Amino acid sequence: MTQQLIVAVFSNVADAEKAGLDFRNLEGGDARFKIESGVMVQKDLAGKVTLLGTKTQPFWGVVIGAITGGLIGRLGGPSGALLGFTIGASTGLAGVALIDILDREFVDSVSGDFAPGCVAIILEASEAAPGAVDKVVAAHRGTVYRKPLSA
Repeated sequence: MTQQLIVAVFSNVADAEKAGLDFRNLEGGDARFKIESGVMVQKDLAGKVTLLGTKTQPFWGVVIGAITGGLIGRLGGPSGALLGFTIGASTGLAGVALIDILDREFVDSVSGDFAPGCVAIILEASEAAPGAVDKVVAAHRGTVYRKPLSA
């Protein structure tokens, strides 16, 4: 299976929550999809990125990785930088690896859809094929982006 950074962007919290539940169900029923870590974030009307947490149970896994934290920082501008650093601070990936993974083209692509009011689910996951995740995201009117984390 290929280790991927998967970002699914939705226009509202309700669709993102339903997709999150479907991702959990997919992981439980399909050995070809395994979530290592993940988080659900929302960009408010002022452009600030925040973790969603009360009803959404945003975290998957034990540790949110430096890659996820770095992406949140890049998507959230100055306010997201501190949040992203805090989330990703527990891992030891080198800055060079983050720059290689979170290249400008990938971040710009995600940023184009992650408008104020939108919600993103950011997963570090292993998947054998993209079809099942793509189907979940499409069913909830979202857009999915991927970046390989391993060769």
